[in-house]
Amino acid sequence: MSDGKHGAPVLALLAAFAAAGAQAAPEFDGGAFERRQQQVQQQQEARSALSLQLRAVEVELYCDHPRQALSLMREARGQLTAELAPGEARHEMEQAIWHVRHGETREAIALLEQTRDRLQQG
Repeated sequence: MSDGKHGAPVLALLAAFAAAGAQAAPEFDGGAFERRQQQVQQQQEARSALSLQLRAVEVELYCDHPRQALSLMREARGQLTAELAPGEARHEMEQAIWHVRHGETREAIALLEQTRDRLQQG
């Protein structure tokens, strides 16, 4: 079958492929998955906290405390980042602030509810 002459080049070729594959393979980072999980967890916690803050804004508006609501809204607006919510959420927050400043509480509350929904959707 094989006299040894033909097997050596095949083995050399296989060894070369194995070496090339080992060099081309990316390094496995065992901690990458855990870091990503932590990041997702932190984003979920931040969304939940922000959602609670927006709910507190709604309560302030229901209680006719626009100054306190505006203060909380401005703080929440600063926390709305691209990682937490889509760009529409920040725009809705800006609109809600405008409505509160102009005494249009119902419109502001509706926008806050939309923003909270966006946060929950992620």
